[in-house]
Amino acid sequence: MSRASLLPPPWTILANTLYIKGVSFLAQSFLHDLFSDNRLSPRFSTTHFPYIVRPQGERYNIIGISDGLVLYDRDVSVEVSDYHIYNVVTGHSVALPRTSTYFSGYVSTGFLTESQGRSLTSYKVVRFDCQFGESYVLKFEVFSSETGSWKNVVVHMDRAIEVVWLRRPVALNGKLHWIDRRHGILAFDPFKDQCLVIGLHADIDKQCINARNNGSSILVDVHQGRLRYIEVSVKPVYPFGFSGISVWVLDEYDSSSWTLQHTVKIGDISFDDCIINKALNGIIPTPIAFHPFDANILYLGFGDIVISYNMKTLKFDALVDPAVVRGTLQRSGQRDRLNGTGTPCWSSAFVLTLPSWPITVPSNHTGPRRVTFFLSNGEEDRNSKQMLMMSVY
Repeated sequence: MSRASLLPPPWTILANTLYIKGVSFLAQSFLHDLFSDNRLSPRFSTTHFPYIVRPQGERYNIIGISDGLVLYDRDVSVEVSDYHIYNVVTGHSVALPRTSTYFSGYVSTGFLTESQGRSLTSYKVVRFDCQFGESYVLKFEVFSSETGSWKNVVVHMDRAIEVVWLRRPVALNGKLHWIDRRHGILAFDPFKDQCLVIGLHADIDKQCINARNNGSSILVDVHQGRLRYIEVSVKPVYPFGFSGISVWVLDEYDSSSWTLQHTVKIGDISFDDCIINKALNGIIPTPIAFHPFDANILYLGFGDIVISYNMKTLKFDALVDPAVVRGTLQRSGQRDRLNGTGTPCWSSAFVLTLPSWPITVPSNHTGPRRVTFFLSNGEEDRNSKQMLMMSVY
């Protein structure tokens, strides 16, 4: 407890693919180990996540992370999603009811939790039907822990929406956020079944989110309670494949007003010796996430390795030996079926920060029940009953 109060909590970045090897349920992760004391030496590692006996070769996909809880999907079929919530600290896993709605487009899934102190009060899982093309009608399927069931939600928009389905949604203020190709950020509120659009800054490189690039060089993320838009411009500057990096911060939620926090041109970036060849070969970095405790450090996927970018020193540093991770970090699940590629899965990586105290996840999904307890002052005072109301799972 004394060490926990002095040091930041352990954290890691998880790739989105889980796989089975023997009887171990493993997650591919990089940077430092989850429970390691060596916080100054980032490295690739394989994390036990958790021990569950499953058939050899089954695949699982990490869908979302919130409050130290991991939402993953057992890769059953295109039509069926089999979601589980895993508590990294306790090793407890809870299965959700299987989904009942088949979406024809790519399904992007988000995960929201609400907690008071270290008690989980509710959570929602949102499936979004990302159509291949513009649509005024948005279709969602929402699971609520309060009802223990899925429901279909249809939202009619006054403008045509086409989200960048490659990038995962991010949660903030009880809403999930996707990038739209033309209008900015689409925010969906599963508590009110409503959508709103937050406009982006006029100076962004719109080529990053067109159909060709599909957002591979941008990231919308939440850091220190605010939305940030990170862009690696795809405008080439010979002999490089990109022209620089920019970071915008949303001033106030719902305002569509952004402040440019950082910008750098490619000529001002210094490269680690082991990655300069990748830069000269035209590879464009994919933003992954900010360091959870240092707003100046950004992590990016650079081909088959992970690099960090320091906004103070303007330097790219390689964090993972390419020989260690080559061929291991692959896309999986539905995305495999859509484009059949075996490229690194940086677009669906997640930062996992361990909570200081484990959050309890209810094991059933019947919702809260009202239970009444009668407290009596004694056998002789039956008429002076005191009533205590409690909501329990």
